[in-house]
Amino acid sequence: MSIEQNVLALLLDGPMQAWGASSRHGRRTTLTYPTRSGVIGLLCAAMGVERSDTGALKALADLSMETLVIRKRLEANRWTDFHTVGAAYDQETQRGFIPTTAEDGKPRGTVVTHREYLSDAAFGVLLTGDLELLGRCVRGLENPRWGVWLGRKCCIPADIIYQGMHATRITAIARLEERTAGTVVRLVREVNRFEDGTHTLLDVPLDFSVQDPSQRNQPRRVWEGAPEELMEGE
Repeated sequence: MSIEQNVLALLLDGPMQAWGASSRHGRRTTLTYPTRSGVIGLLCAAMGVERSDTGALKALADLSMETLVIRKRLEANRWTDFHTVGAAYDQETQRGFIPTTAEDGKPRGTVVTHREYLSDAAFGVLLTGDLELLGRCVRGLENPRWGVWLGRKCCIPADIIYQGMHATRITAIARLEERTAGTVVRLVREVNRFEDGTHTLLDVPLDFSVQDPSQRNQPRRVWEGAPEELMEGE
């Protein structure tokens, strides 16, 4: 990997994806594009980074991230799974299948959730920053230590995630469009000034071992725009 090639291209393509930015309790929603926490979680799994390794999370959070929404032959759509856990099990013979409370381990009854997914969706992610760290990301993606998925464990990638190191973002984008036989239709960029952004996401991970989203993540300001903006900044 030469010093000039500093754009890491990722392809997130699969039959199902789920990227929750504000999911809590029984309704687990998904954004229409990948979250930073989801992408960093994928990289951590590939590299074998522990959930509580805040130093590694901080280093990965310093990488600049740009997201590309790619339209293939079919348009992506969103659907909801009515999901139950722990229904109709016998408390005497099947206690191991019944959800329990964290406080005292007592049965808590059936857990019902509504979980959203994206289908027929494909995304490109461009990462830039420290070359040594990007190199470790590449090695992890080429030989993952743990399983990788697209937001949730049931969302398995349908194609190779690592799509090369590139000298420019334009060549990286061309590679992703060629691989998917698709077209970039939307762009999500991070911005430094609040007034330059369109909305704010709470999706920069600080510590994956913390449950409270306000302590687990910090905010990120992004700008979302049309594909003609892709050529800017080259």
